[in-house]
Amino acid sequence: MENKKTALIIEGGGQRGVFSFGITDTFISRNFDPFDIYIGVSNGVAVLCWYLIRETDNNLDKMLYAAKGDYLSYKNLFTGKDIIKFHQMYEDGKKMFKPSMEKIKNNLAAKEYIAVVTDAIEANAEYYSFGDDEWMPKMIASGTLPLLVRTPSLINGRRKFDGGIADPLPAQKAYEMGAKKIIIIRTYEKKFRRKLKFENYLGALLSREYPKLRKALLEHDKTYNRALDFINNPPPDCEILQLCPPRKLKSKRDSKNIEILKADYKLGKRVAEEYLDGLED
Repeated sequence: MENKKTALIIEGGGQRGVFSFGITDTFISRNFDPFDIYIGVSNGVAVLCWYLIRETDNNLDKMLYAAKGDYLSYKNLFTGKDIIKFHQMYEDGKKMFKPSMEKIKNNLAAKEYIAVVTDAIEANAEYYSFGDDEWMPKMIASGTLPLLVRTPSLINGRRKFDGGIADPLPAQKAYEMGAKKIIIIRTYEKKFRRKLKFENYLGALLSREYPKLRKALLEHDKTYNRALDFINNPPPDCEILQLCPPRKLKSKRDSKNIEILKADYKLGKRVAEEYLDGLED
């Protein structure tokens, strides 16, 4: 009999990840984990990290500490410094919350936990599996946006950027890995279609040393929407379910408003409860 795998994919979105945390915290509290494959993009890699550690006590705090900290300065746009002090934020979070790689390893067993990154030179998606090597650099690389993070993320000596540039919703990758049921935690509402943003043009302008990356940034809307087309029209032997916010989240990627972040976390919990309750009916 064919071994049909189930995958969990978590989209990125910066501080909008509080919604995703609300879902995964509910999954943990309800002992829900039918998954064989876990794929995270950008902030989604961090959400999966804590899901696989199986800690829920202070997951909201893990998002709120970034909002409370001094990690964001748009004044640095033309200074060459980080607009988002991404590397420092992760290092501070590591010291504060002490994520246990051993717990992840034990909970994974024979399963796969993957971080998506984009190679600077080729602008193609790369998929790094959790293993014995350093995991933190891969988590950081998966969320390193060209415009906002100037400090280089290096893996094997090559510069990497946010995985969402090349593969923002890696459902097709999960299918190629054998997943016939895929659950995607989105940080955008289901009807959302990507439009090219001003920051893509600015990011492309600042990425002239990487021509393929520049092109990928200028075509990101097409890349994102092609992924949505696959999700909305999967192969006949594949079922894809999206857990989306019912309306546009009030949280933005760089939100610092604590009450808004808390509200979107609670919204994620509600969406997860409704989904899990429906499975029991």
